[in-house]
Amino acid sequence: MNLRPQPILNKKTNLIFGASIFFVTLLVYYLTMARSLSFWDAGEYITCSSVLGVPHPPGNPFYILLGRFASIFAGTIPHAQIVNFLSSIFSAFAVMFTYFFTVKFVTMWLKSPLEFYKAYLIGTIAALYTAFSYTFWNNAIEAEVYAGLAFFINLIVWLTIIWIEKSEDFSHQNILMLMIYLFFLGFGIHQTSLQIAPAVLLIIVYPLLRHSIKTTQFWMRSAIYLVSLILIYLIFLGIGKTNHIPDLPKYMLALGFTGILIFHLRTKISAKTWWFALFFIIVGVSSHIFLYIRAELRPFINEGNPHNFKLFTDYILRRQYGVTSMFVRRASFWFQMKEQFLTYFSWQWFNAETLSSWFKIPQNFILTISNFIVLGLGSLGAFFHLKKNKHSFAYFFSFFFMVSIAMVFVMNLSDAEVRERDYFFVTAYNFWTVWLAIGSFALIDYFSKNKILKFVMITVVIALPIFNFVSQYHIHDRHNEFIALDYGQNILNSVDENAIIFTNGDNDTFPVWYAQAVYDSAATEYIHKNEQQNIFPTKLTNELIDSAMLYKDEQCKGIRKDVTIANLSLLNTPWYIRQLRDHEGVEFNISDYDIEMCQDSPKSRLYPLRLQRDELLGIKGVIEGDEFIVSFKKGTILYVKDLAVIQIIKDNYGKRPIYFAVTTPEVAGFGDFLQNEGMVDRLVSSKGRNQFDFKRLITNIDTVYSYRGVFDDSVYKDKNILRLLNNYGAAFMRTSQYAHSVNDYDNAIKYMEKSFGFIERKQRFYPEISKLYLEASFNFLQQTENNDAFSYLKKAVQYDIHNQEWPQIIFRIAQFSESYDESIALLNTLRSYQDDLVLDEIITQINLLKE
Repeated sequence: MNLRPQPILNKKTNLIFGASIFFVTLLVYYLTMARSLSFWDAGEYITCSSVLGVPHPPGNPFYILLGRFASIFAGTIPHAQIVNFLSSIFSAFAVMFTYFFTVKFVTMWLKSPLEFYKAYLIGTIAALYTAFSYTFWNNAIEAEVYAGLAFFINLIVWLTIIWIEKSEDFSHQNILMLMIYLFFLGFGIHQTSLQIAPAVLLIIVYPLLRHSIKTTQFWMRSAIYLVSLILIYLIFLGIGKTNHIPDLPKYMLALGFTGILIFHLRTKISAKTWWFALFFIIVGVSSHIFLYIRAELRPFINEGNPHNFKLFTDYILRRQYGVTSMFVRRASFWFQMKEQFLTYFSWQWFNAETLSSWFKIPQNFILTISNFIVLGLGSLGAFFHLKKNKHSFAYFFSFFFMVSIAMVFVMNLSDAEVRERDYFFVTAYNFWTVWLAIGSFALIDYFSKNKILKFVMITVVIALPIFNFVSQYHIHDRHNEFIALDYGQNILNSVDENAIIFTNGDNDTFPVWYAQAVYDSAATEYIHKNEQQNIFPTKLTNELIDSAMLYKDEQCKGIRKDVTIANLSLLNTPWYIRQLRDHEGVEFNISDYDIEMCQDSPKSRLYPLRLQRDELLGIKGVIEGDEFIVSFKKGTILYVKDLAVIQIIKDNYGKRPIYFAVTTPEVAGFGDFLQNEGMVDRLVSSKGRNQFDFKRLITNIDTVYSYRGVFDDSVYKDKNILRLLNNYGAAFMRTSQYAHSVNDYDNAIKYMEKSFGFIERKQRFYPEISKLYLEASFNFLQQTENNDAFSYLKKAVQYDIHNQEWPQIIFRIAQFSESYDESIALLNTLRSYQDDLVLDEIITQINLLKE
C-alpha cells in the first residue's frame, strides 16, 4: 500500500485541468461579485484597505496591506471592486489547490497510468462542489479574510502532500520551511490559519510513528512527555494568574512542546534548520508591525489604537472581547456541533430556498433530501478512501478532524452569537467535498460492470455539482446589489450639517464609515440646508469642527465628512473616546485620567455604576429655554458607553445637532426626547413618545433616500438584509400614521402600502390598512362620491377578506349609499371566504331595500 502519491499523472494535462478550474471559477465569481460594499465586516475591510486603517482586533494586517496595495494600483477601478475581487482571486486559487491536493490523495491508490482519468474526475468534482458551496461562494464575492484563509490552508495542504511525495528520510526540508512561512504569513490574514498545523505535524512524523507506535518504549516516552507538558501548563497557570498574564501557560506549553519536538527530531533536522524556521516565523508575522506603526499615525479607522506595547498586545490577543477559554464551554459541545456546525453544514449544497421556490416543495423536505445525498456520498467516499489506501485516508482525516471537530471545540462559540458563524467552519466544508467526490466515483465504480447503470451513474455524478451550482447562483449574485451602500449614505444624508450620530453595531456603522471614507461613484451626497433647529455653535465648537474637517479631508474621500459617527459599542473603550475628542471635533470635558481609567478605576467619572437613588440630569442648550431634564430610576446600571453618551450630550447639545440611528436599541435614557426623521432620531428638548418631524420625514423618505435593488426581485435579500429593511418600512409607517391623524387618507394609504415593500411578514398589517381603506370609503360616502367609496371598499375587503364582519359592514353601507347592486356584487366576491348562508341572508335584505 503506497505511503506517498504516485507520479502517474501527465503534468501538463493536470496543469490544464487545474488552470481551467481556476479561470472558470474566477469568471463566475467576477460575474456575481458585489460592486460595492456588503453588510457586516466587508465595509470595514474595504475602508481600511482604502485608507490603510486598523480594523477590529486582531487586525488581519497582511490582508489590509494586500488590499491597500491593490487599491493603489487599481487606477480608476473603485476600491470596493478591487478589494472584493481580491477575495475572488484568493478563492479561485483555493479551489484550484483543492483540485490539486485531491488528485494527489487519489493517486495513492491508483495502480497504473491507465487510471489517471479517475484522479482528474474526482479532483474536478471536489473543486466544483467547493467553489459553489454556500459559505465558500459568499466569501469569494465580498471583501472577507476567509477567502485568503482558504487560499493559504489549501496551498499548505497541497505542499504537505508534495513533501510526502518527494521526501526521503526528511529530505526536501525547503518545502517545510516554505510551509512554516505560509502558516505565519496566513496568520496575518486570519489567526485560524494555524488550525491545520497539528495535522501537518502528524503527517510529517507519520513515517516515524508507523513502526515505533507498536513498541512499549514509544508509549512510555509519550506518557513522560504528556505529564511534563501538563506540569508545565499547571505551573505557569499559577504564575500567569499571579502576574496577570492569562496567556502565559499557553505560550510555555507551546515552548515546551517545541523543545520536545526539537529533541526528538534532532537526528532528522539540524539546529541550523530550526533557526531558519524561527526566522521564517518572524518574517511571516512581521506584517503585524504595520498595525503598531500605522496606529501611531491615527488613521480614520484606528480600532484599538495599538500604538504602544500594552495596547498592541491587548489588540493582538483580542482582549477587547474578553478572555475566553476552550475549556470553559460557552455552550454545550453537543449544541455547538448540532445547532452550529451541522446546521451550517446543511446549508452548503443544493440550496433549499431556491429549490423550494422552483418546485413548490417545503424547504425542510429539500434539506432532508440534500443532506441525505451530501452525507451519504461523503460517508461513502470516506469509507471508499479508507478501503483503497489507509495511509491516504489517515493523512486526509487528520486534516478534516482539525478543521471540524477540533475547530468546534477550540472556537467554543456561544449559544447567543450576534450573527451566523458558518465562515469559521468553511474549511471543513471545503474538505468534505473531497469525500463527496470520492463517494461519487465509488457509485460509478460499484455499477461499472453494467454499462447502462454505469452511464446513468456518470450522468448523475456530473449533473449533481452542476445542479448545485444552478441552485446557488441567484442567492450569490450580488453584481447589482447596492443596499448596504444606500443604507450607509441614507443614514448620513438624514442628518443636519456637522451632526453627531450614535450608531449601534456593524451594520449601521461600517456602511457609514465606508460612505464617508471611500470614494464611490454610486454614492450621492445630500445636505439639509438652513434647517438646523436651535443649533448655535460656540467659537470652540467651530474650532473643533474645523480641525476635524482638516483631518477628514486628508483621510477621507467619500460623502458627508462633516458628520461625526459615534459607535456605542466602541464607546466602552478609552481609545475610542479619545479618538472622538481628538479627531472628530467632539467636545468632551473629562480628563485624560478619567478616560484612561474608565474600565479600571472606580475613581474615574466614566467607571460603570449602579444608581443608589433616583437621579435627575439637566441638559442645557446654548440659548435660554432650550433645556430638558432626564430622569434615571434607582438601580439603573450605567456602563462606560452610557456615561460617555451622557457626557457628549451635555457638552455638545445645542452646539451641534445630535442624533441616534433608529437601529440603536439603547439610548442611555434619552428615549423620551427623540424625534424621528426617518432612519435617525433627533435629540430634542420636548418630551413625549412617538415624536417626529413630518416635513423632514417626508423629505428624507421621498427625496433623500435611495432604495436601489430593494424592489428588484433579481437582487437576492438574505435574512439580515430583510431585517434591516424593516427600518425603512417603519419610517413609511410613521408617515402613514401622521397622515391618518390629520384625516389625509390618500397619503395614509399611500405610505402604508409603500411600507409593505420593505417589511417582512407584511400580512400582519393588512387588517390595519383595510381599516384605512374602510375609513376612506366612509369619508367618500359622506361626500356622496359613491364610485370612489366602493373602489376603496373593495381594497379594504381584499386586504382583510377573512374578516367575518364584512357582510354586516357592506349591508350598512348599502343602506347609507343606496348602492345596492355594487354591494351585492361585493358580497358575492366573499363566497369562497365567508359563510354562504350569512351572505345569502344579507343579499336578501339588500334586495328588500331595493323594493
